[in-house]
Amino acid sequence: MFGFGKKQKQKPIKNSESIHTIPEEFYGAKDPEIHYGQAEKIKSAKKVSKIREQKFSGKTSKINVLVQNKKLRYIGIGVLSIIGVAVISWYYIDQAKRDRVVILPDVQEITEEIVEDVVEEISEEVVVVVEPEEEIVEEMQEEEVAVTAPTLDEKILEFPKLILVDTADIDNDALTDLEEELFNTDSGAFDTDGDGYYDGEEVNNLYNPTGLAPMRLVDAGLVQEYVNPTWQYRVYYPVPWLMGEVDTMANQVLFSSVLGDFVEIVVFEKESTTTFGDWFGSEAIGQSFSNLQKFTNRFEEEGWKRKDNLVAYFVNTNKVYVLIYNPDSAGLVPYRHVMQMMVQSFRPSKTIINIPEQDVLPTPTDFVEEGETINNEDILEFGEVINEEESI
Repeated sequence: MFGFGKKQKQKPIKNSESIHTIPEEFYGAKDPEIHYGQAEKIKSAKKVSKIREQKFSGKTSKINVLVQNKKLRYIGIGVLSIIGVAVISWYYIDQAKRDRVVILPDVQEITEEIVEDVVEEISEEVVVVVEPEEEIVEEMQEEEVAVTAPTLDEKILEFPKLILVDTADIDNDALTDLEEELFNTDSGAFDTDGDGYYDGEEVNNLYNPTGLAPMRLVDAGLVQEYVNPTWQYRVYYPVPWLMGEVDTMANQVLFSSVLGDFVEIVVFEKESTTTFGDWFGSEAIGQSFSNLQKFTNRFEEEGWKRKDNLVAYFVNTNKVYVLIYNPDSAGLVPYRHVMQMMVQSFRPSKTIINIPEQDVLPTPTDFVEEGETINNEDILEFGEVINEEESI
């Protein structure tokens, strides 16, 4: 009554699993258009994925581009820095070149002015010197002679005073105490080697005062021989002394002691027809010929020497060799006997003359053994012999 008799409709049971059925289009050879549409959807979905991939790859490429741009930026900054340094360097170099270019015209102007002045001076001299050819040749010859042959007028030489005092000689053996040091002799002994000849006598005759053998002074090693390279003259001088050639032609040579005294040798040319007296009178200004005496040295060379033995002259056909002793400022003469030794050994050229052997004398009377006495007559007799030898 209340509907108990009505049949209730059963609701269809929902199946959770979907049932796939073949579309009707596949039956009866129908064209499945709907599936082609799905294929296009699939294609469009693939296109979308590709586009997404392209977008993603585009983002990554942008990142790579940014990284590359930073590198390029650093490289660009470095290149710009190099270019800036190059430009600055070029600017300063160019500025320096410009400064130099500014100075050069001044230098050129100065040089041009100097050249003009020199040309004017030369032109003036050329205008002034208008002389005959013969006179010009004579003047040139005179100038050549002045260059090759010095004269006393040029004040090359200074002569010592006539009255000069020697330094001390304690043993009175004709060698000063300073000369005794040069020749290794005893300043307190009259005859150092006891051979009968006093020390100064042996040195003056070019013998060894310190021993019987060797006899000659040069063989004993106390002096050495100088040979002039230009004029070939020869002379002995003490070993401790210094030798110096003043000019390149060795016209003037100095032999100097440690005290400042020196012996000077100068070569002068003269005319072959001019005598030594005429040459001396015209050239040796301030010197008197009466103070000279003629002598012959140990090598048989003839010459003229001043009486104080401080100046000597050797003459040949066209030359005059002058030897002069120059004392120091004190005015004393410590090496007068060295000067005599040099004069005795001087040779204008090589010679075959040899110094003879020294004669051995008996023991002089003033050399006695201890305890013995000698009388005054013996001393006087020996002294007279010495004086006679000195005067010779």
